[in-house]
Amino acid sequence: MGKETCDAKSAVVFIVGLAAGTGCTIASKALFQSYSIGKTGELELFNPPLFQTWVMFLGMTFALPAHFISEWRRRANATPAELAEIMKEPQVTSQTYLLLAVPSVFDLIATCLMVFGLLHINASVWMLLRGGGIVFVALMKNYILKDKLTSSMWAGVSLIGVAVLLVGMSSGVGAKADPDDETGADSSDAVYEALFGVGMTLAGTFVQSVQYTYEEKVMSGDISAPPWLLIGMEGLTGTLLSTFVLYPVCWAIPGNDHGSFEDPFNTYTKLANSPSALALAITFCVLVFVLNSFSVLVTYMMSSVWHAILDNFRPITIWVVELMLFYVFSGGEYGEAWTDGSWLQLGGMAILLFGTAVYNGSVKLPGLQADDLVGTASKMSTPALSRSPLITLNRASPPLDTRGASPYVQRVRLDAPGKDLERPFLTPGQQ
Repeated sequence: MGKETCDAKSAVVFIVGLAAGTGCTIASKALFQSYSIGKTGELELFNPPLFQTWVMFLGMTFALPAHFISEWRRRANATPAELAEIMKEPQVTSQTYLLLAVPSVFDLIATCLMVFGLLHINASVWMLLRGGGIVFVALMKNYILKDKLTSSMWAGVSLIGVAVLLVGMSSGVGAKADPDDETGADSSDAVYEALFGVGMTLAGTFVQSVQYTYEEKVMSGDISAPPWLLIGMEGLTGTLLSTFVLYPVCWAIPGNDHGSFEDPFNTYTKLANSPSALALAITFCVLVFVLNSFSVLVTYMMSSVWHAILDNFRPITIWVVELMLFYVFSGGEYGEAWTDGSWLQLGGMAILLFGTAVYNGSVKLPGLQADDLVGTASKMSTPALSRSPLITLNRASPPLDTRGASPYVQRVRLDAPGKDLERPFLTPGQQ
């Protein structure tokens, strides 16, 4: 892929990013499949969706101390000449922090919806449906941001839309009662639950696409900050909103969780009574931070080509691991089984990957002119569409403009004083 190569360090970053992304989703779904003793002393399914949303934002919050520590080390190790250059960089003001909190509201809503969706469908289906969110972002790019789609992009969007439809249908087909089930469960209820999960997941991806459109249209010219700061502020805002707004509301709303929609004290009790559930929650929290950190490193170190590969591999690895958990490692306690709907899901995944390749211009259809969006790190490529513009694109004017090649804003290098001052900054541990 041109000048971009994958050395040993880059390969490690890619593998860790892929493993963290896979493990993050697996741990989240496994937590929903766990059982523990609730506050009434009875065995209950561990299924509090707001708690998982809170844990996810808490994991993102760890990026804030990482940012401040890296900035402090960077200034502490700088020479006087380098400090002078550092002082010329755009400063992060209180207004910047406030602006960074705005997208967190969109992200909180999107995350809640998608976590509710994951509660009702398989992790592999959920991940594929999230990949279909590219359709929403592409349409908003075309009609709101006026970044017109070419004919090959429209073909790709159409194929991805068909793939999403097939994957959504597969969830309904596979959600049938076990014929050997002596409880007499109604298969129509299972199908309804699966379709509800599909709808919630798609609703979450739509809200996320609104967030990305808002960031690019309203905020892209105002924000110039390192990714760890962006991720950390989003995590902090989401954590505070979940703790002090959503949790009190969900506790007051009537529901099936001991009279509440979600009872935080019952969740705490179940965590205290289940070391495995607690371990899964901690693992999920840590992997959220690792995933966010390493996903931006993949783009920096190996270009958007490898970020696209990472996006395409995650649904595959998640599905394979889920099947192995079910049939090999847990005896059916965790993971997901192969059903009649899995064949439809397999076809949908193949069409999704093919449609993504057509959209990016990696596969050219006869009669349609296509540009290599991934190879040129275009802001219209799927790696750019599937992530926050504030993280993947720095749209400030030169010399801050990264031309889509890196998610990092520019910082002074400390290993080569006076040279290559436009190279994106990495923390001292990453240089």
